Amino acid sequence: MLLGLVVLVTLFGPSARADEPLFRAFDAAALDAPERRLVQAALAAAGDYHGALDGAWGAESAEALAAFAAREFDGPPLAVHVAALVLQLAEAVRADGWDFRYLPELGISLALPLARLGPPEPEEGGERRWSEDGRLTVLTHDFDAEAARRWHGAAIKANAEAAALVTERGAARLVTRGVLRDGRAFYTRSDSTGAGWATVLLVATPEDAGALGLAAASIGPGRPAPWDLPQGGHLAGLIAAAGAFLSGTDALPASLPDAVPDAWPTGAPAAAAPPSSTGTGFYLGAETVVTAEHVVAGCARVSLPDGRDFALLAADPDLDVALLRAPAPARHWLSLAEDELRLGQQVHAAGFPYYSIAGTSLNLTSGNVSALAGVDDDRRFFTFSAPVQPGNSGGPLVDSHGAVRGLVVARLSEEFIAEATGTLPQNVNYALGEGELERFLDGHGVSPAPGGLGGYDIAEGAPAAFGEAVVPIVCR
Repeated sequence: MLLGLVVLVTLFGPSARADEPLFRAFDAAALDAPERRLVQAALAAAGDYHGALDGAWGAESAEALAAFAAREFDGPPLAVHVAALVLQLAEAVRADGWDFRYLPELGISLALPLARLGPPEPEEGGERRWSEDGRLTVLTHDFDAEAARRWHGAAIKANAEAAALVTERGAARLVTRGVLRDGRAFYTRSDSTGAGWATVLLVATPEDAGALGLAAASIGPGRPAPWDLPQGGHLAGLIAAAGAFLSGTDALPASLPDAVPDAWPTGAPAAAAPPSSTGTGFYLGAETVVTAEHVVAGCARVSLPDGRDFALLAADPDLDVALLRAPAPARHWLSLAEDELRLGQQVHAAGFPYYSIAGTSLNLTSGNVSALAGVDDDRRFFTFSAPVQPGNSGGPLVDSHGAVRGLVVARLSEEFIAEATGTLPQNVNYALGEGELERFLDGHGVSPAPGGLGGYDIAEGAPAAFGEAVVPIVCR
């Protein structure tokens, strides 16, 4: 990707295309804070930025971008350089499975290349993760104040290059960065949590300096903020323009990689294969989608109807829930309810029953919470009467204000009850409770993003944004 944009700038230099927005001087003021935060993440992954991913564009961010542009493009920063930078990050996210993880035992979060790391190995007071190629190590630990000071003292002694040593000593944060005798770079940081010092150690070979930089910059207290590409903004426009230039420029060599990666696509998706079965999913963050586990079980591919694939991140057959990463960020998502579920309260099931057979529009049906438990009084689930059909599985069950109360997982078998009793059940359906759903997400280091839809009166009709937050899930 970066090679393609280097050729692009070479063929159509700033003087030749000064009328194009891509070739104007980069203006950080044109971006909003989430967009600037994404550029900071991309600069950290390129090895040029060592600050926090806070979206505040100061001297450190500007100097990092200038260094990147000078090294890769031999000039001052242009808008096209930022497009190249973010597309480069998108490729790394896709290839290495970068995602944030919240560590509740430490009260911090950080981004990690999860596709490259093996399962965590417990250590006394912490855990260690290794990349399969041995090039990246991540250690997380909980120290008391004295142990944290000793830890950073030992890190200073381990540094083998005086010019590489960087330290930060504050009342609530300790940072030490340097190079080990074997040439690997290290970064260690400790944050005071009140009860202790949450500590992270990152060690990487020179080839993985960018991975170390991104992970280091991402460390922060509490749950992570989204770092998705905001749709419809200035940065998305620059990336779309860069993709259009690359895909429409005959002079570019045929050997260049794809102009735009699957993440953050700007072109039309490829034709999709016919589905074998369908269900429903819903967004709880810009790229966080949940559905029922039985919707995705045994699928070779899980995708949107247009063929763009989800990534399956986690699944629990016992709870019948699965966690997916969306192929592109959504503008809207749902929020989980915060108050207690009540017997008899009104609920609404959203989904795509008999998708493509009965139509492709989102359906919304209403009913009530008919029992605060599921089959065999299993209180992880509850019973509701809103009508659902095949294809509704995995969809949200929302209350009158649009907040998610549960995830639709099953309906009582008419055939079973008819054989057992000689009668047919009427709208006896089951949902996984939102408390269990939240615990499942938390167990995989994911939390619903703030800013989810809610607070409206669904009796007046769901807002248009609701239809963007609930999507068909296709099993192929």
